[in-house]
Amino acid sequence: MMPATTTATIVGGGAIGLSLAWELSKRGIQSRVLEQRRIAESTSTIAGGILPPANLDRATDPLDQLRGLSHRLFPEWAEQLKQITGIDIGLRRCGGWYLASSAGEKAVMLGMSDYWSEMQIQCERGTIDSLQANEPALARWLSQHPDTQPWWVPDEYQIDSPLYIDALHQACLAAGVTVSQQTAVLDVRNDETSAAVQTAEGWIDSDMVIVCGGSWTGLVSPELRLTHSLIPIRGQILVVKTERPLLRSVINIGNRYVLCRDDGRTLIGSCEEEVGFDKTTTDDMIETLRRFAVDLVPELASAATVQKCAGLRPLTFDGFPMIGRVPDQPCLYVASGHYRSGIHFSPATAVCLADVITGQTPTIDLQPFRVGKQQQKGSDTFKST
Repeated sequence: MMPATTTATIVGGGAIGLSLAWELSKRGIQSRVLEQRRIAESTSTIAGGILPPANLDRATDPLDQLRGLSHRLFPEWAEQLKQITGIDIGLRRCGGWYLASSAGEKAVMLGMSDYWSEMQIQCERGTIDSLQANEPALARWLSQHPDTQPWWVPDEYQIDSPLYIDALHQACLAAGVTVSQQTAVLDVRNDETSAAVQTAEGWIDSDMVIVCGGSWTGLVSPELRLTHSLIPIRGQILVVKTERPLLRSVINIGNRYVLCRDDGRTLIGSCEEEVGFDKTTTDDMIETLRRFAVDLVPELASAATVQKCAGLRPLTFDGFPMIGRVPDQPCLYVASGHYRSGIHFSPATAVCLADVITGQTPTIDLQPFRVGKQQQKGSDTFKST
């Protein structure tokens, strides 16, 4: 049973940290969020916000279970956030088209469609005519790629990531969460009954510390033993603007995508680059993304550039995020390593970790996401290959 007044310090003000702070506040835990930059500058704010289909009832793989729980929670969270803050986070069941032209791409999609079928996730093998009827902006591209095989997945969502982060921030403030921006954490300590973080202004004590620092998680403190367990993978995105949205749905081709917001912004992404902690964009990649989008939707050639941005995705060695208590550290927790799914996994991560913290049984088993398997053992360190 939790004490009458329980306090938590959360390191990191992205989607995971803010979601957890908000969820803990609902359970009577007084939380403080420390963000090393500004909330609006977190990697979460520049994510595409694509929520691929999921089905919790049929999921057996741990990642599918985490995704399925979040997919179930998102409509409820979107409504709650709108009621509390007045912010519409842009949750839309817009559906997604998956296009395959090469033999390899078609083989991948055949396997994926079979898997979705087993999961009882609707996936329809479409035709060029049906795709063009729904997305006329693709007409020229389709005429140039007549062998393209499209698949339609109606349960794919999108959200407006900056609005989601803003809504979480405002909901946290409304719930009494203290949010300190431009506050770097220099170290962490804990004992049997409490924990503390060190900032430039000194130590901040609380009943527990939860590190949600994304790619920087392993650098927060040696206490975590995670210094080499997360690889930052840069993703670059180009945002352009037209008078009206040119696409109704998310268009997926391999690892790249194009999607439109309601206001005519078009997001074009993305890439995967191992460049350390470099968050800058590069002219070559931005131009590559632009050519990809214009080739797909010629009307985008005259679109005004709104934003060029890059963020770092935290990748663990096995692709599983870390969610839980740090072994042998009674009051120290971690929620990080969600790679490309930080936005999508945030509600489920927050709810399940809050269950663990408050002594309840989570909806899904968090054992596959335990922190211990990611830690260095003795002098061993994880190195990418």
